[in-house]
Amino acid sequence: MLDWNSIRINNKLPLVCKKLDLIKLLGNPDKIINPEYLDICASYFEKDFNYLVWGDCKFESTNSQAVISSVDIESGIIKLVSPLITLDNSVTFEKIKRVFPNSAKYAKELIVEKKGTVLSIKLASSRKNSDDGWLLFFKAGKLVRVDYWIAC
Repeated sequence: MLDWNSIRINNKLPLVCKKLDLIKLLGNPDKIINPEYLDICASYFEKDFNYLVWGDCKFESTNSQAVISSVDIESGIIKLVSPLITLDNSVTFEKIKRVFPNSAKYAKELIVEKKGTVLSIKLASSRKNSDDGWLLFFKAGKLVRVDYWIAC
């Protein structure tokens, strides 16, 4: 389990933060995308939102708040820091197997846009029984992407 409440973006901001604080931390986004709501089965926010995009890192955003959606770890722009582990571009699948041995047993190969064939594992985001969680993607044994996944 990788506790949602313990993680900080670049060791500075919680995963749900003020939109302006995120922009202050990362700079102006490369683009803001109005999502095609027909293609979205679940969202963190229960109201309209946009995506703030830095490279291949994506956050959902309302007028005042932002929340993590997908982080391109390879870029080095963002790292996710928890007391248990720092998810950055130095993390290997071997390290994840040591920290999360039960989850690593269920790793699956998937094809992911812009990454190709990757090894994926799912981690719970809390001790509560929940369908949401973290998806970690590895290519050639290195962490390349982290998604916060919400079930439809």
